[in-house]
Amino acid sequence: MLVSDKEVNRRAFAVEGALLLLITRLAERGTICTDEATEMLNLLSASSDFSAARVSGSKAIVERLQQLRGGDGCCTPGA
Repeated sequence: MLVSDKEVNRRAFAVEGALLLLITRLAERGTICTDEATEMLNLLSASSDFSAARVSGSKAIVERLQQLRGGDGCCTPGA
């Protein structure tokens, strides 16, 4: 069974969205530190301009979390 390019793109888009949601929520809960979240988001944003645009909202949330935690990027309050 062959999968069309359109289907591959649709699935990739869905996986990227799920990863963004997961990374952001884990950082919000303090399960991962903001430094780790930023590193993962940078990897996602490097794949394409479209991905970079999608990641920008999550990056803003993670940056704000870091500010709220006193600038400590290694802090994981929920862990």
